Amino acid sequence: MRKLLPGSDYQGSVVREIGNLKAKALLGGLTGRLRDRLHSADRTLSVVFGGDASPHILIRYQSAEVAGRVTIDAESGLYVFCEFGDCATEIVIATASEERLIEEIALHLCGDYPRPQTVDAAVDILVGQTIEDIERKLILQTLHHCEGDPTHTAFMLGMPLVVLCNRLAGYFANPDSEQPQAAADAGLEARGYRL
Repeated sequence: MRKLLPGSDYQGSVVREIGNLKAKALLGGLTGRLRDRLHSADRTLSVVFGGDASPHILIRYQSAEVAGRVTIDAESGLYVFCEFGDCATEIVIATASEERLIEEIALHLCGDYPRPQTVDAAVDILVGQTIEDIERKLILQTLHHCEGDPTHTAFMLGMPLVVLCNRLAGYFANPDSEQPQAAADAGLEARGYRL
């Protein structure tokens, strides 16, 4: 029987395989959203998920020419969008936000310019609210965006799943507070998320 040592080839291959599985799941979910956005913006583009040894999304023109590729960086876990053109590959964006990624792809490949928003403008809207209220709203909106999937929500928020589930349990536990009403307003109920 083979003894496993820290840093062994077996452990490295397990870590790589887990990373590939996570990338496949995230990119597989992103494919449909990206396909919907690009199809509504430019009907000459198609989106294809490649889930082999190196998970990726290819964006192609009708002529089958590759316009761009989306991958997940193994070290940082960020989505990376590369645009292909004039025989060169150029990284356009590396981000943890699916929304930002989709907007950048639509911008670069379709000329679909989003309405400009800066971080400063977003922060101006939040002035006067408590940190707890902002955190609760961000968690609930992200959960709604992820269609009730707490694992994906925790990944997007960069927080441990246990912490997210504890916060959600607190939001739904006290029926006398405003938190369950805020969750219902966001389209979520206690049974609306999956554990």
